Amino acid sequence: SIALGTKASNLTNRGIVSKFPYNIVRHPAYISKLSFWFFTAISVFFIPFSSIKNMPLQYCINIIMTVIAFLFIVFIYYMRALTEERHLLLDSDYQQYVQKVKYKFIPGIF
Repeated sequence: SIALGTKASNLTNRGIVSKFPYNIVRHPAYISKLSFWFFTAISVFFIPFSSIKNMPLQYCINIIMTVIAFLFIVFIYYMRALTEERHLLLDSDYQQYVQKVKYKFIPGIF
């Protein structure tokens, strides 16, 4: 958010931001949001065993639902990033930015 400054907007093109962390990956805001959701979701896995020994089925259901919810959030953010890219690729400045910053999410991988 700090790197975007006044250029943060989902509706208008206010220019290309290419300073850190946007000089490493094209969607660091989505990485940050997914990291927040991941660390929030993973807390479910650290419930003390003594508190779940009488309800193992409920614990398993909670874990499964947490994983499903997290995967759904990942899917939503991924689709949002793809939609954003498709819109921004209409701009020649963004096309040049894509040539400089190859990775969308994870440097060296994707």
